Amino acid sequence: MYYTKYYLEDLAEQINKKYYPERLDKVSPLDTYDLMEKLNLEVEWKYISPNSDLLGMIFFEDSTWFVWEKGTYTKGDIPKPESFKKGTIVINNILIKKHDEEKERFVSGHEIMHWIKDKEYFEKSTSNGLHICDNGAFNSTCWNQEMGELDIIERQTNYLNAAVLMPKELIKKEFFRRLRYKNIPLLPLKEERYMIFVLKDLAKSFGLNLSPIRYRLYDLNILERNTEVFNK
Repeated sequence: MYYTKYYLEDLAEQINKKYYPERLDKVSPLDTYDLMEKLNLEVEWKYISPNSDLLGMIFFEDSTWFVWEKGTYTKGDIPKPESFKKGTIVINNILIKKHDEEKERFVSGHEIMHWIKDKEYFEKSTSNGLHICDNGAFNSTCWNQEMGELDIIERQTNYLNAAVLMPKELIKKEFFRRLRYKNIPLLPLKEERYMIFVLKDLAKSFGLNLSPIRYRLYDLNILERNTEVFNK
């Protein structure tokens, strides 16, 4: 279950070549729900927690999970068990309610990559037939020596998801084109405040929020990792 970034990049390219070859040459948002359909996966939108702590889940066997009717702690909103079939991805309906299409795209893509990359692992290791991704799963954006097995899996899944959503050569070319560089530098650039407009524009083109764009450029050594976040 330990994959190199080179393997993940190659796998991402294979996925795009097979299903959306045009995305390797032209910037466009990935239709994650279309990809689910191509992979014969089902999708449901449910309040799988009474808040946004849990963002998505995937079923590797027929199983059940508790679902809230309104997704709140209000009186009378008591969770009830609901059955889901193998190959079902569930997205927290709170993302739909908030109209956060960009985060929804990354979350749904993340669950797809679990199916592609980790199906065999979770079929063998999970006792209840499902895998849940909370906010922490999506915050795994770098490697460290203290990571446990599941931490590594989530980090690899984020990496693969980003590589599919933002193909390596394309995002590199587009980033420098929008910065009006004639040549691509050999060394990573220091992230400067003037770049924020390009980063936001690039994020919009890929149908994502700013953070996935920034971390993708960090992973590709296009930008130096920066602890200061320029959101303004």
